[in-house]
Amino acid sequence: MTEQVAAPAARRGVRALLEPASVAVVGASPTNPFSRAALENLGALGFSGRVGAVNPRYDEILGVPCAPSLGELGFVPEAVVVAVNRERVVGVLEEAAQVGAAAAVVFGLGFAEHGEEGLARQRELQRIAGASGMAVLGPNCQGLINFASATALYMDTVRPYEPGAAALIAQSGSVFTALLNNRRGVRWRYALSSGNEAVTDAADLLWHAVEDPDCRVACLFLEAIRDPERFFAACDRALERDLPVIVLKTGRTEASMRAAEAHSGALAVPDRLVEALFERHGVIRVQTLEELLETANALQARQRPTAGTLATLTASGGQIELALDAAAAAGLEHPPLAQGTVEALERLLPDFLSAGNPLDYWGVDDPASAYPQLAELLADDPAVEIVLAVVDETDEPTGEGRFQDAHATALALAAEREKLFVVLDGVGGVAPAERIERTAAGGALLLSGFETGMRALGHLVAHSRRVAAPPRERVASAPGARVLPVAHSFSGATALDYLASAGVPVAPTRVVRGVPAALAAAVEVGFPVVAKLADDELTHKTEVGGVITGIADKAALRDAVSRLEAIGKPGVLIQPQVKGVELIVGVTRHPTLGSFLVVGLGGIWTELLQEVSIVPAGLAPGEAERLLRRLRGHELLDGARGTEPVDMAALVRLIERIDALALALGDQIASIDVNPVIAAPAGAWAVDALIVPA
Repeated sequence: MTEQVAAPAARRGVRALLEPASVAVVGASPTNPFSRAALENLGALGFSGRVGAVNPRYDEILGVPCAPSLGELGFVPEAVVVAVNRERVVGVLEEAAQVGAAAAVVFGLGFAEHGEEGLARQRELQRIAGASGMAVLGPNCQGLINFASATALYMDTVRPYEPGAAALIAQSGSVFTALLNNRRGVRWRYALSSGNEAVTDAADLLWHAVEDPDCRVACLFLEAIRDPERFFAACDRALERDLPVIVLKTGRTEASMRAAEAHSGALAVPDRLVEALFERHGVIRVQTLEELLETANALQARQRPTAGTLATLTASGGQIELALDAAAAAGLEHPPLAQGTVEALERLLPDFLSAGNPLDYWGVDDPASAYPQLAELLADDPAVEIVLAVVDETDEPTGEGRFQDAHATALALAAEREKLFVVLDGVGGVAPAERIERTAAGGALLLSGFETGMRALGHLVAHSRRVAAPPRERVASAPGARVLPVAHSFSGATALDYLASAGVPVAPTRVVRGVPAALAAAVEVGFPVVAKLADDELTHKTEVGGVITGIADKAALRDAVSRLEAIGKPGVLIQPQVKGVELIVGVTRHPTLGSFLVVGLGGIWTELLQEVSIVPAGLAPGEAERLLRRLRGHELLDGARGTEPVDMAALVRLIERIDALALALGDQIASIDVNPVIAAPAGAWAVDALIVPA
């Protein structure tokens, strides 16, 4: 699947952007800062390919030969920098396609982010690129820099820079600049400002990073995911080769989604669906620029710790408290030390210090000699996977570098052992980038900020677990005896019959008219019973008093039927009153993101409380139960306050059948709402449902 999604034409086009054999700058001018920078950068970085400028007013610019048009350059440029105003962009791109250019970078503003007129211009770009197979970065972008191949198709000054192993892809120019010029030790291999992504999008660019053996981590700032299928296929392949994909995605609020649409024409999508897809495909989602950079540092470590067990060494009780809080929030653990470790530590510590984890060593007689011994003992403890030393990177206005022993100790131990050694500066962003890089080169990590640094470590551990886990398999179950097309909305007995035909267990249901028939149905299914309006078009029966529960005898049933028939259309639905835990199990489909399974506790309260677990349809074995365990109040399923535990196996089977139905129906449906599902000690059943077509 991933090979089909990563289209060869897209791969060739992105390579032509990042590693062009020749470049032409259209709109080159000695006075225009953007086009001038594009020419100067190629010379400054030592670009080895052929370079030409296009402008009818000049014969040469900055020593580069200049022609009136692309056709008169005397060579076919593999990549073209389009540095003209928006009205001329379409014409230049057409000419680039005619001469056979493989790729183009469009700096200009005023496209999909600029109303109907701009959208029409962007569609023209897409038409030209589609017909010619040209890769186009932008419009509304700053361009790209490939430090590994001395290529800069970029609108601002670029200075020579030793390439690293991280890829940067950002849809916002200013965010791109902030990350590109970071001083937190993340060194880029290449960096791409993708802008509106009219043609070449984040999926294309991510595929290039995934297939680059020298790239070790990919960092993305996204406002939108324009081609989810190809993007998440790239993420799957990245996980297979242990390439972490770190994403800072905006749109967590309605206001942010609207701002993204205005900025780059990005299509807003519900954030909780995006979050579910990130989790399914192993994407590391971060919330801040600082967390992105810190996580990129952590994920370039050669070690892949999976237990998440820390031993922290510090000279402060207050730092111990901060470390414990931050580690717990990041999903990391400080395990008790082995008895042998405790005894060995006690021989080095004064009697007023306790040999615990975290370990406070402030007060030892000779810190310079004791510190390495303490760290070594912690590293040798069998329960410890990561040794973390807390330091202060600054020495002004007080101090004389007393914490620098931590660096030397971490590097010395990292050279001897497979465990991960981390130096953590408690204040974020203080450590010099050069020191961060030197520490990483020595096999250890220098992170900063208790919260941010610990979150970065937590992301490293979570990614390591995903890489170490067996390949994911979907539940292989047929959708049922028959899955009929869905042409209109229906609920009640009709929806339950439909679910039953697809193999979903449903509560015994009888639809009757009048009291005598209702009494006969109640005797058949057994008192106590529930009586509901049988109107399949009424989607929220409880809101009109259309559901009466706990009907224990014939007299109560006569009264219930009379009340229901006075509310709505003739017809009453009779079901047995099943005791158990109420849940909602549903399916929602997004036109671009696909189908998602929704599971929640609470019946009628689920919609108000929004307490649900959401995953893309296509469950793996064991995933349904994990969904249930995430819910607040999931203890109800195990039996609480004297109640019996529910039949978890039956509940899981029901959820998996609905999941299989969602896969079978695909884009035929907008939603399936099975609410409530009753999970009891001896089974689980759908009690009511609403099915809505696309």
